[in-house]
Amino acid sequence: MKHIPTIHSILAATTFAALPLTAGTPAEPAATMESAPAKLKLNVLLQLDVSDHYITPRGLNVQDDGVIFQPLVLLFANLYSNPSGYLTDVSLTAGLWSSLHTEIEGSGPDPSHWNEFDPIFGLSFKFADCLKFETNYTAFKSMTDAYPLSHHLELKLSLDDSKWLKTFALNPFVAYWRELDDKATVAFDASRADESFYFTLGINPAIQFDAVKLEFPTFINIVGNEFYQQVDGSPGGSGLAVFCTGVKASVPLKFIPQEYGFWTWYAGVKYYHLNNDGLEDGNEFAFGDDDTDLVQFSTGLSIFF
Repeated sequence: MKHIPTIHSILAATTFAALPLTAGTPAEPAATMESAPAKLKLNVLLQLDVSDHYITPRGLNVQDDGVIFQPLVLLFANLYSNPSGYLTDVSLTAGLWSSLHTEIEGSGPDPSHWNEFDPIFGLSFKFADCLKFETNYTAFKSMTDAYPLSHHLELKLSLDDSKWLKTFALNPFVAYWRELDDKATVAFDASRADESFYFTLGINPAIQFDAVKLEFPTFINIVGNEFYQQVDGSPGGSGLAVFCTGVKASVPLKFIPQEYGFWTWYAGVKYYHLNNDGLEDGNEFAFGDDDTDLVQFSTGLSIFF
């Protein structure tokens, strides 16, 4: 049995230098003057997300009982910076993400509270201070032996339109997500399950109200014919498979001294609508849930150094 990391979420979810994972990003330091010697700039993001569901960006309802803890550690390294050039920044991202569950029944052949472990590696390129192109590698490792190790690549292009839409920027993006080795979804018949892909189209509008930032992350996934598999082993079908929208509020904890990092508390809710026969079979037969409409509540804390 297989399921599934912003990094949309995971990876999908941030607004830091290389990955879209969390809100409340502190203002970036002023760019180094061209006459100054080049220095490698390193930043670290620590995040702990607490949720009532583990729902992947691909719509798999992995766990809906108990409490889900999903810690994330990301290292950002600025490899190149030239504010006056067309290519303004090049950054490297490396990190680790995990999913830990209070409920372990049915989690896999080797049940454990530690459900999943995902390494992350990526490069991002920023152009004209508004366009960003990202290449992200992830692997999904089941700590309960529920599915084989799988490897994936995501290519993402996003636009920061806040220069033009100052009050309510849309922050649109498009992404291509590809399975490189083995399946990231439920494979009922491994001999007939081929690696496939999907496209994501999305926006992440944001409004700032004094200390509170509101975001409205919204996306759709358009999948290849064989990305999901039906219970009889046939392809799940192509087209629109997942629609997701939600609201997220974040508040910087300014009472914590900056020498201890930039702390942010956030909370949000997401709504998923699923529209694919293979995806619905995967949720029903692998995870025991045949709902096509899912709601997830989450809260968490992020620290940026």
